[in-house]
Amino acid sequence: MMLIKRLVLLTIGIALIASCKDKENGSEQDTPSSQLALESGAIGIAIDQFESRGMELARAESITLREEISTQGYIDVPPESRALVSAPMPGFIQNAPLIVGDQVKRGQQVISLENPDFITLQQGYLEAFAQQQFLKAEYERQKTLYEEQVSSRKNFMMAESEFRKNSAKLSSLEAQLGLLKVSTEKLRKEGIRPHLSLVAPISGSVTRVMVSLGMYTPPNQPLLEVINTEHLHLELNVFERDAMKISVGQPIRFYRPENPAELFDGEVYKVGNLVDQETRTVRIHGHIPSSLIEKFAIGTYVQAEITAAEQQAVAVPDEALIREGEKTYILMLEEKNTDAYILKKVQVASGISRDGKTQIVSPGPELMEAQILVRGAYWFRTDGD
Repeated sequence: MMLIKRLVLLTIGIALIASCKDKENGSEQDTPSSQLALESGAIGIAIDQFESRGMELARAESITLREEISTQGYIDVPPESRALVSAPMPGFIQNAPLIVGDQVKRGQQVISLENPDFITLQQGYLEAFAQQQFLKAEYERQKTLYEEQVSSRKNFMMAESEFRKNSAKLSSLEAQLGLLKVSTEKLRKEGIRPHLSLVAPISGSVTRVMVSLGMYTPPNQPLLEVINTEHLHLELNVFERDAMKISVGQPIRFYRPENPAELFDGEVYKVGNLVDQETRTVRIHGHIPSSLIEKFAIGTYVQAEITAAEQQAVAVPDEALIREGEKTYILMLEEKNTDAYILKKVQVASGISRDGKTQIVSPGPELMEAQILVRGAYWFRTDGD
């Protein structure tokens, strides 16, 4: 070891003398005076050159390394938070007071239309209801007379038939009015209504209006859309190869492409189990805080990063790495004396790079305890770049 030290000092001394002579001749040779390959395999660099080039030594550090999966998607709501209003029977629009952006409550009247058949339907129900009382009484009377053998079986069966026929008709009319959201109890008390009222099936905001006064609408044609934005979520698509790394509860960080500095947080709620055959992607459903309701419109396009895994890792600054072909090296401090730093070139296996730092895979005890050249390593590259 003493022989190596003497050899290092002797070599550096000779190099410094040669450097002085070169300066006197007006042609400074930078490499021999600042970077010397020694017979021991180490590299020596004069202290003044080390400092003038801003080189720096530090230890490798332990960091939390996150494996992130990049994806994109849009803001949406669950199916139960999106509803279309349509008419179950044809008619002419008589009233449509709402516009896009209006807030509605569930059960609130949003559109009314008129159709003579609606009036006929109500009339038929009221007539059948009124007749039902008489037919029921006649049926019970004929049943009693038949059991006492006062009336014939034929009269009893006719009364029973009329009663059950009207019961079926009444049930059918009640069901039809139920589909039209008409209360039969209210109809019996208040009488026939001239207009059919269409109501909002959910509470929310009107997002589309597809009607105008006086227009004719066929049955089941969408007339109005209502969306409840209380439960916004993310609809993301990830490639098939990444889907296996994602599980419920993993954090999501997302942003609008036009403003990547403004980040928002969410989490994975469900992972799809169907691969789209065209895009080879899997759908990821993510939950976001209700505090973001006012910040996003339905359909907003977003970029997202899903944190698939976290692990503790040993890392060094990217600037500390010397890449030569497929190999990667770092420079470890082997010795420092009054004239120079003696550095040792060590091959390492590099891993994931994040935020200007690169993981060192399977670092040994020597690397963990040593000082590493973390700034200025590019001066020692031999690939010509």
